[in-house]
Amino acid sequence: MWRNGAHAHLGMTVPGFPNLFWIYGPNTNLGGGSIVSMMEAQARYVVDAVRHLAGGLHLGERIALDTRPEAAAAWDAEMQSRLGASVWNDCASWYRTDAGRITTNWPGTVAEYQQRTWQFDPSVFVETIVEQGVRA
Repeated sequence: MWRNGAHAHLGMTVPGFPNLFWIYGPNTNLGGGSIVSMMEAQARYVVDAVRHLAGGLHLGERIALDTRPEAAAAWDAEMQSRLGASVWNDCASWYRTDAGRITTNWPGTVAEYQQRTWQFDPSVFVETIVEQGVRA
């Protein structure tokens, strides 16, 4: 899957891995600032996702959230486009794969990332009922 370099929607989710949320995933590292602020934003987003999943339990359903491939692809395209115009594109380092993909760094500010992860967005996911008749 990641032969050409790691990528994940919001740096947290990957299509084909339902209900898996990462903290400090691809393209969430910082060149300046505190990574703790990025991780706190991710933790808030994951908590909101878990609350969404728990909502299904109240309906007697166990659900799975799988990132829509088109959402992940659009996110990755944006990251690579923005990073292509950054200082990270001009250096030969572990930030880049042999093919030139930048898989580590976030191209924006911490405040932008916090804003973009402020609220869980269920439309980014395919929601599948994996079990019915579950007691909460």
